[in-house]
Amino acid sequence: MPRAAAVVLLTILLAFQAEASALTPHEQAALDLIPFHWQQLRYDIVFLGARPGLRAMTFSDKRRIEIYARPQDDVHLLAYDIAHELGHAIDLSYNTHEKRKQWMHLRGIDPATPWFGCDRCSDFATPAGDFAETFASILFGPKEFRGRIAPAPTAKQIPALVEFFDSISVEFDRSGD
Repeated sequence: MPRAAAVVLLTILLAFQAEASALTPHEQAALDLIPFHWQQLRYDIVFLGARPGLRAMTFSDKRRIEIYARPQDDVHLLAYDIAHELGHAIDLSYNTHEKRKQWMHLRGIDPATPWFGCDRCSDFATPAGDFAETFASILFGPKEFRGRIAPAPTAKQIPALVEFFDSISVEFDRSGD
């Protein structure tokens, strides 16, 4: 490996290590609750201060997830927000137009509905937001479900919905119980 490439690689690794070590115990505890190796998605997760009206955002062009943590957030809510954004990363990495239409059908969403909403807006009333919110709900339960385009998934729906997440290595309870 040429010296310049080695220096760049070392710089990147040190920056990643510094960023990882900069996590608070609260942030690390939230990441530790994510029940799969989220790094396989190749998105960075960074924690920033609170932003009014937003809890988190995914930037697909940068492969970056920003979590706008509030001091009062408990670790489970923080993990739920992370899971929601990871749901977007899964969608952006693996879903096709056909898979998205199938999702809308299973969730009772009008297939003519645009998948994405406006840029940097709340996504709870969009199919993309439903996909992400459902992923978080399947991982952590429906307590925090904030979707507005469809209700939280029923136990009967869950077995069909988890098939959309087969592209990642995560074990779900597929029984729907």
